[in-house]
Amino acid sequence: MSAPRTLVVAPGWVGDAVMALPVLEALAASGRRLRALAKPHLHPLLALVPAVEACVARSAADAETVRAIRAAGCDEAVLLPNSFHAAWLARRAGIPRRWGYRGDLRGWLLAPAVPRPRGKRPQVEDYRELLAAMGVEPPPSWVPRLALPPERAAEGRSLRERAGLGGDEPVVGLFAGAEFGPSKRWPFERFVELSRRLRRERPRLRQAIVAGPKEVWLSVRLHEQTGKVHPVVGPDLDLARLAGVLAGLDLLVTNDSGPMHLAAALGVPCVALFGPTDPARTAPAGPGHHVLYSDRWCSPCFRRRCPLLHHGCMKDLTVERALRDVLEVLESASARERGTGTN
Repeated sequence: MSAPRTLVVAPGWVGDAVMALPVLEALAASGRRLRALAKPHLHPLLALVPAVEACVARSAADAETVRAIRAAGCDEAVLLPNSFHAAWLARRAGIPRRWGYRGDLRGWLLAPAVPRPRGKRPQVEDYRELLAAMGVEPPPSWVPRLALPPERAAEGRSLRERAGLGGDEPVVGLFAGAEFGPSKRWPFERFVELSRRLRRERPRLRQAIVAGPKEVWLSVRLHEQTGKVHPVVGPDLDLARLAGVLAGLDLLVTNDSGPMHLAAALGVPCVALFGPTDPARTAPAGPGHHVLYSDRWCSPCFRRRCPLLHHGCMKDLTVERALRDVLEVLESASARERGTGTN
C-alpha cells in the first residue's frame, strides 16, 4: 500500500507555523507524504522543513485555493487552524478524511471531528490529542527545531557579512515589531535606549536591527535614533533568507512575534518581551530564553490595542531589566565557550 498523501492546512501566522513544526515531523514519521496548504509568504519557510514534500498555495480567492487542493491529489487533510474556513476549504475540495478539532460550528465539516482539548498549556502541544486520534506517535520533542541546509546557511553568512556582521564578535538582534498589533510592541523609545546602553556596556558588541517588510518604518527610525551605526536586515528577505540571517545571531531581543519563534527554532536564545499575550502559551520554546512579563491584573488580554489606553503591561518592562537579561545571556554563552558554563 502506498503512503497516503496528506494535506496539512498550516496556520497563517509565522510564529504559529513555526510552533507546528513538531506536528509536521510526527506526521511524516508516520509514513505520510505531506503537502502544506499555506499562504505564499510561508512557502520559503516550509520549504526548509524536510517533512514537507510540497507546498500548495492558499490564495485570497477560495475557488483558486480549492482547485489547487484538488490538484494536489490528497487522501486526507489535517487542519491545524481551528477556523471554520479551513474546514470549509477541505470539504469543498472533496478530501474524504478531514481531521481537526471540533469548534467554531465546524464539526459537521470534519470527518472525523476530534474534541478540542481543555486546559492551558504551551501552544506547541495543542495538537497532542489530534495526533492521538489519528493513531500517530507524538514527536520526540515538542520543541520546534529548524536546521538550515548548507546552501541556506552559506547564504545567511554572506548576507550577514554584506551587512557588516561578519567576524567573531557577538551579534545581538533587535526586533521592535509585531504584526499582530501595537499592543504587543515594547515602547519604541526603550529599544532605542537599550541599544544605546548596550553600546556603552559592550563597545565591541555588534547590533543588528531586524525587520520584516511591514516594519520598515520602525527599523529606519531605530537605525536613525541609534546613531545610524547598526545595520538593518530583513525587510527585503523572504523567510528562508531571514532564517539564514537569524541563525548567525548570538541573541535576539524581541517582542512576542514570528521572528522570535523562528530564532528560537534555530537555536538562538531570545530575550522576549510579553504584555498582552500569555508566555505560558507562546513563550519561545526550549532552553536559554529569558521572558520578561509583568503579569498585570489585566494581562493577558489578547487585544491588538490596549483597551485601557495605558499600555502598562509593556511599560512595566524596564530597560534596566532587559539590559540585565541581555548581559546575563551573553555572559552565559561566553562562559560556555570558555568551558566553564556547567562547572
